[in-house]
Amino acid sequence: MNKLIFHEKGFTLIEQLMILLVLSILMLIIGVKIPNVIEGAEAKRQVNIMKQDFQLAAYTAFVKKTRVYVEFHLPHVSYQIIDQKDGEVIASFQHQKGSIKASTFPQGIYFNVNGHPSSGGSLIIQFGSQTYKLTIYLGSGRIHVQKK
Repeated sequence: MNKLIFHEKGFTLIEQLMILLVLSILMLIIGVKIPNVIEGAEAKRQVNIMKQDFQLAAYTAFVKKTRVYVEFHLPHVSYQIIDQKDGEVIASFQHQKGSIKASTFPQGIYFNVNGHPSSGGSLIIQFGSQTYKLTIYLGSGRIHVQKK
């Protein structure tokens, strides 16, 4: 009977504890990284929504041949895109956790009938620990997003 016990394949208690230790260290590393990854993805998504809304404002101004105003509500990441001809709100955005840290647009920005912005400038936007710079170029109306 003793021969059967020694020939059985299996792990000793020390081996099982070592496997448990390695797995717990891996889970700890993954558990620390996941919230940062989720926060970064959410911040990037929010900034991309803002970029698309500004492009929508420029496109609407060009297509409707009207002036479109993007009105900011500082310091929160909140704005409305308004068609100046009929006062229609084209889009609005409000994010509870984000904030605009700096802006060269005191109240907002106009897009003229050609879809070009009335002035160039940038917004420094912070979502949690993630900071982005959204730049609108005068003339071309190109919008550039850069992580800071």
